[in-house]
Amino acid sequence: MQSIQQLKTRIAAIESTRQITQSMRLVSTAKVQRCRARMNVATPFLEESRRLVAAAVQSLEGEQHPYLTPKGESKATAVVVVNGDRGLCGGYNVNVVRKAYQLMKTLPGEIRLVTVGAKARDYCRRRKRPAIAASFTGVSETPMFDDGAKIARLLLEWYDAGEVDEILVVSTQFVSMLSQQVRVQRLLPLELPEECKPGMMRCEPAGATLLNRAVPFYTASFLYGVLLEAATCEQSARIASMDNAVKNSDEMMASLQLLYHQARQGTITQEINEIVAGANAVNQEGE
Repeated sequence: MQSIQQLKTRIAAIESTRQITQSMRLVSTAKVQRCRARMNVATPFLEESRRLVAAAVQSLEGEQHPYLTPKGESKATAVVVVNGDRGLCGGYNVNVVRKAYQLMKTLPGEIRLVTVGAKARDYCRRRKRPAIAASFTGVSETPMFDDGAKIARLLLEWYDAGEVDEILVVSTQFVSMLSQQVRVQRLLPLELPEECKPGMMRCEPAGATLLNRAVPFYTASFLYGVLLEAATCEQSARIASMDNAVKNSDEMMASLQLLYHQARQGTITQEINEIVAGANAVNQEGE
């Protein structure tokens, strides 16, 4: 059995860890509330950007456009992996990169890997293949629209130059505070859901001119929405992870406290026995 001093040291260390994880849980709770508020505020803006592109697509009236028409068999694909800059959030980071590598195994041709977040960058560097074509860090905690626009400019440069034929985004979808799902979305060529089609809408200038102007804004807003949702998922996952850490700390402390009391009781019993034995020896000598 461990000594009393060893048990006291372990209990103190676990108590310190519990205080840290409890503080991190409270901080993440405040952060996730801010992230959800920003995500809710941005939702109408993102929906309108989709409606704008849908109107531009409708105004083409059957005309072919590089942003809309798949280029057949893909020769090069850009894969954007959206992850966090920090850990201690359970399986959030590793689930995203695992899904990305499963996806990349199925893709033909060259792959241009773009990582968003320090954790994705570090993981992909260790894997070495495919090589990282571009990396963005420092945006996972508080993403701004400019962060999405910066990534979008790079991706559009590759797409417009014909260096990539398809752009896929691997990120996390926020379902609830307890559930986040990894998903793959195609950014380009455009893949708009039916509900985004605007119906009767007159656009000036129409056709390819409108689409060429709308797509850069749409890609930036799309990626901004992805970053906002990923930030919300990261903080939600961190809350769950820290909550589990606090519960585990409580269980370990309860177990160690029991061992501590048993060891202390054993020591007290031994001391009493020694005192009684000493007293009996003194009495015997006196007789």
